[in-house]
Amino acid sequence: MWAFPAWYGSTPSWATVPSITLAAFGIYQLNRLFDVVEDEINDPGAYERIAAAKTAMRSAAILAICASLLLSAVLVSLRATVVLSIVLLLGILYSVPTLRRAHGKPRRLKQIGSLKNAIPSLAWPLATILYPAIPHSDLRLLPLLLAMTCLSCIVFTIEVAWDIRDLRGDVTAEVRTLATTLGVHRALLVPFMVSSVQASVLVLLVSYGVLSALWLLPAGLVVLLPGVAFLWRDALAANRDLSHVLVFMNVLALLPIYVVGRWVV
Repeated sequence: MWAFPAWYGSTPSWATVPSITLAAFGIYQLNRLFDVVEDEINDPGAYERIAAAKTAMRSAAILAICASLLLSAVLVSLRATVVLSIVLLLGILYSVPTLRRAHGKPRRLKQIGSLKNAIPSLAWPLATILYPAIPHSDLRLLPLLLAMTCLSCIVFTIEVAWDIRDLRGDVTAEVRTLATTLGVHRALLVPFMVSSVQASVLVLLVSYGVLSALWLLPAGLVVLLPGVAFLWRDALAANRDLSHVLVFMNVLALLPIYVVGRWVV
């Protein structure tokens, strides 16, 4: 939204900030509302607070989602609002049990192993890179796609780290994740390998002169986060705060990307 635009020939779209913020808040609240089984085990304090304020949280989530669409239509464009609507629909299906099955209660998309990490890894680049870029013209499509895949790799790493943190609750709630399926060590190898492929593609494109050498910066940063996560693999399950440190590292990594982006041609 603000760090990558210069890399693909755009400028930060501050008009999208209110709608993105409200959309993220609304989906996050919905997700917490239906994470009852997991939170009762993983975060009892949060579980008690949510149980006491369910009605207010549900109302706030719905209002935030509706307000995000309204502000997008007014401040951005109708075409961009279509993209935001798709992101919100993915978020709702991810968070709310709407998928009926022959036996048992309806499921959320996050309870389907292959989609648990895929949806956030897709939704965040759509919401924070593609959505703000739509009103702009003369975008460089290849760098735009690469910026989205870089962010997708970063989100994927954080998602897997959070799954390791929430492993006990996910097992009880029957939420299939890489951590519950592969174990902690092998689960963290997956985002590291995916990010390494992304970095290799960037290096290859730089070596052939398709991209500026400055793209080596995001190539290095995109493997730094999963590398650190893998080094912390044993501590992540025991210390919930380490996953938040990874998020903070990601935010810090965006600062040099923003600064260097002004020199990208």
